[in-house]
Amino acid sequence: MVGCGNSSGRRVDKFAAFGLTPLPAAQVEAPLIAECYANLECRVADTRLVNRYNFFVLEVVQAWIDRGYKEPRTLHHRGRGVFMVAGETIKLPSKMK
Repeated sequence: MVGCGNSSGRRVDKFAAFGLTPLPAAQVEAPLIAECYANLECRVADTRLVNRYNFFVLEVVQAWIDRGYKEPRTLHHRGRGVFMVAGETIKLPSKMK
């Protein structure tokens, strides 16, 4: 993850460099990543904040998960090289009908 996040796809073939497997997406040209538990296909929805903050607003147009993972351990970047691995699952009573 660190290698992918710290390299540019314009300069590096990330699939070859990091041993990833591309899969075809349904609605966008960018490939999905077979090794990921979840993939989101997105379109750029708003670019007004790009010049000031380098911030793009995306719209998810298709979501994918690998149902083969019963309890996936996801990795979350918290900033400045700090990551968190999702851990214990807790189930709380729901009041939803």
